[in-house]
Amino acid sequence: MTTRVLQVGLLVESAAQLNVLRHLVHESGHKVAVTLLLDDFGQQRERLAGLLVDAWLIILPQEGDCGAAVDGWLEQLTQPVMIDDGKHSHPGDEGYDAWRRRVLKKLQQLQGAINLAQHPAAVAENIWVLAASTGGPEAVRDFFKALPDKLDIGFVYVQHMNVGFEQSLVDMLNRNSAYPAYPLADGDVLKAGATAIIANDQWMDFFSNGTVTARSESWPGCYSPSIDQVFANMARCFGARCNVIVFSGMGNDGANGARLIYQQGGQVWAQDPSSCTVASMPDMVIASEVVSVVATPAELAERLGEYMQPQHLQS
Repeated sequence: MTTRVLQVGLLVESAAQLNVLRHLVHESGHKVAVTLLLDDFGQQRERLAGLLVDAWLIILPQEGDCGAAVDGWLEQLTQPVMIDDGKHSHPGDEGYDAWRRRVLKKLQQLQGAINLAQHPAAVAENIWVLAASTGGPEAVRDFFKALPDKLDIGFVYVQHMNVGFEQSLVDMLNRNSAYPAYPLADGDVLKAGATAIIANDQWMDFFSNGTVTARSESWPGCYSPSIDQVFANMARCFGARCNVIVFSGMGNDGANGARLIYQQGGQVWAQDPSSCTVASMPDMVIASEVVSVVATPAELAERLGEYMQPQHLQS
């Protein structure tokens, strides 16, 4: 899974802030395209027009204004802008560690912010997570074969699997589904009318604006990817917009996370255990008493088509 290296512009008050931010940009995996001090902005502004800059990270004065020239330039920018007050930006400050984490998180979300700005209409409003383990690919294939096309849904498919197997899932779904599949990568947007495949090797985090970021560490717990972790994060970010279907699988991954989805107002459905290759996962979720629909993969697809009818969604 590769992440595009972004060119970041820096506009700050002091040389000390410039050095700190330059280091953080490199630490985040991006590059610094241009550096400017606020005092030099008027003299240097003309050279900015020809530079390739994907986004700007700016520290503005904590008190007073930054000048009419900077204000006018900011209003005309088309790239994403991350503005910080610079408080505690000195490594010796008591609050430096918290400030550093905040800036790194902004930089981590940068690719997603750019994708969101370029494709705002593509973000899914209705999200359904399809979760599975052993026997899951066949069940999910049958689900998509029976699913009506053009539903206003962004699907996220989380399947216990070996590293690198996500491309096989993409190929399988693209042969059997009207919802194009893509391996989810750092900075992606959850797209309406498509299916994002979560890979084994990176812990993916979601944000309420529909963007995604990859953590450097592996998934927590004994399952990869962790269905419970995906459910928990998406319940927190999307609330009632997020719904889940648990398909065939071994173990209990997803049972705890499904309760969080239910508590946030989302739907929790499950494959009929009698139709599963291995019924442990659906059994455990059903036992949690948060499941409202139990059916075969094809029947689940039919029910989802009915559920997405406008009159139902408005009720």
